[in-house]
Amino acid sequence: MISRIRELQSGRPFKRWQINRVRESSMVQRSIAMMLALLVVVSGWFSAVLTAAPTREQRTEVNLIRKDLLKAGNLYSQGKFKESGRLIGEIQGRVEKLAATKDPVVLRLMAGTITGLKKAHALLEIEGVELPALKIPSATDSPPTPTPPKPTDGKVSFVKQVAPILVSKCGRCHVNTARGMFSMANFETLMKGTPEGVVIFPKDADGSRIIEVIESGDMPRGGLKVAPDEMSLLKKWINEGAVYDAESKQTNLATLAPNTKVGEFAKVEVMQATGKETVSFSADIAPVLVKNCVNCHGLSRRPSGRFDLNSFQALLRGGQSGPPVLPGKPADSLLVKKLKGTGGGQQMPLQKPPLPTPVIAKIEKWIAEGAKFDGPDPAQAMGQVAALARARMGSHEQVSADRAKLAQQNWRLSMSNVQSAQVESKNFLLIGNIGPGRLEELAGKSEAVAVKVGGMLNAPAGKPLIKGRMTLYFFQQRYDYSEFGSMVEKRAIPKSWRGHWRYNVVDAYAVMVPPRSDEYSVDALIAQQLGSAYVASLGKVPNWFSEGIGRVMATRTAKEDARSLKWDEQLPAILAGTERPDAFLEGKVPPEDGNVLAYGFLKYLMRDSKKFSRFLAQVSGGAKFSDAFSTIYQGSPDQVVAVWAKNAKKSKR
Repeated sequence: MISRIRELQSGRPFKRWQINRVRESSMVQRSIAMMLALLVVVSGWFSAVLTAAPTREQRTEVNLIRKDLLKAGNLYSQGKFKESGRLIGEIQGRVEKLAATKDPVVLRLMAGTITGLKKAHALLEIEGVELPALKIPSATDSPPTPTPPKPTDGKVSFVKQVAPILVSKCGRCHVNTARGMFSMANFETLMKGTPEGVVIFPKDADGSRIIEVIESGDMPRGGLKVAPDEMSLLKKWINEGAVYDAESKQTNLATLAPNTKVGEFAKVEVMQATGKETVSFSADIAPVLVKNCVNCHGLSRRPSGRFDLNSFQALLRGGQSGPPVLPGKPADSLLVKKLKGTGGGQQMPLQKPPLPTPVIAKIEKWIAEGAKFDGPDPAQAMGQVAALARARMGSHEQVSADRAKLAQQNWRLSMSNVQSAQVESKNFLLIGNIGPGRLEELAGKSEAVAVKVGGMLNAPAGKPLIKGRMTLYFFQQRYDYSEFGSMVEKRAIPKSWRGHWRYNVVDAYAVMVPPRSDEYSVDALIAQQLGSAYVASLGKVPNWFSEGIGRVMATRTAKEDARSLKWDEQLPAILAGTERPDAFLEGKVPPEDGNVLAYGFLKYLMRDSKKFSRFLAQVSGGAKFSDAFSTIYQGSPDQVVAVWAKNAKKSKR
């Protein structure tokens, strides 16, 4: 407990895993977390009182706020999150009023307050409570940023000489992104280095990691090279002290070198499969490479021999020894030679038994047929290519078993210390922390809703709604739902959501928080997710289309559902406030607004059930979405949206 208090007193913002440890989905631990946060506020105030001389009125207000904070903590511990949030919001206004005096004594008095309020915000927002942003000045003024030293004549300029090299050679992986958790986005992050340590030691080029990896040939990747004269400049700049000669160390390197283009990886020619080949890369070759080769040639930060097998493109590009595959020439391809042990050096895979002769023969056959690619994207991760092929070609039961394993992984990732209940039905694997009895009840509801949704969307009778059982996660608390989004999907779940779905062939799932009473219809919530996932499984359809259909399914399943009624209520205002009604087609409006617009548009399309059924039949039959849409609706989606929006606005006048 003492260590947790010290951690809170450090003033560092909560990380999600820290909040998770404090709370463990338990109301008691939630209360402890909230109370600790509030105790920090109080202790911060008292320490400030002892070191400053606030006025009598300020002392009185501090004492009153302290009492109200304790009330807020008690409300939180009772699960009354909204009431606690309202009180915290009121307290926040009073604190802001005190801080508005800009009196140094008052600002010091507020130092602990700000820390505590931030932590109260974090805990309450997880419960879906909206609070106004904190608008309180810092307790102390930040020291002025020192003017960076300028290089003297004859010395290397970071802005003019070093930044262009880094942008052109390293920009793709370390300026535009932070590959390997190393960012060169600006000078500050460059000098910070990687999680393992700094990469530049001023006045010691030979001891600097960045020079070592360039000289070893490990960097830069993708066929890019640092020329000898560029290397000399980098070394000279480091040995001169790694001086920075711009104003702000947070300025992006691409801004410092605006005329420098980010270097592109060496292009490789990918030949697409025609369907006449006897060997499939995705189904036959990729699984072999993933199982036997990717550990050394892809998953590590420094692939052996600089040969990266993370994608099909990387496979063709090769490593230090050049391209490993020569299409049409298996006997001359280094990949085959290394697998057979005839290519010099050690036979591959290293420290494993040689691949069986039939497996090598299949690789040879694939190369002889042109080394063609039959997956969706040659830049996609090799493991995903293999998994996608397995899911497409596998049986219902095989795909179900694979998804069950993924479900267990997702549960451990999001709810590591919580025992789950599980129920398996015809179409679904249900997993949750709501108790086995409730889960059994929801399994029955889900199967019944699946029949309704299938009927409304003309799904084939006698077949599973989606090949492979769909996983349905049910969480008791909104916080648990939020954690799933954070830990599994690496995103924040919109506060208004009580469920969402995901379908990518390999996995298919829905995540839901069932209502505790009659605040909304659980049947409608389930129908929304099933409708969206089913349509997504038919073919390559845009997300707005799937989302819109799911919400229409919810409305048709429970016409008086509170969530559905709210969408209908929100639609006119959102439509009126949108400059371009078709912006949601491109994802250029806030997610929830876009989903409501998609809902309204799909209601419009589905009014003519026969036409809509013909459209779905074409999409499920393999037709391109845009082509099928234009054929059935005599226009592109944006053109039809314009007609719908115009009619919708007229009907509301």
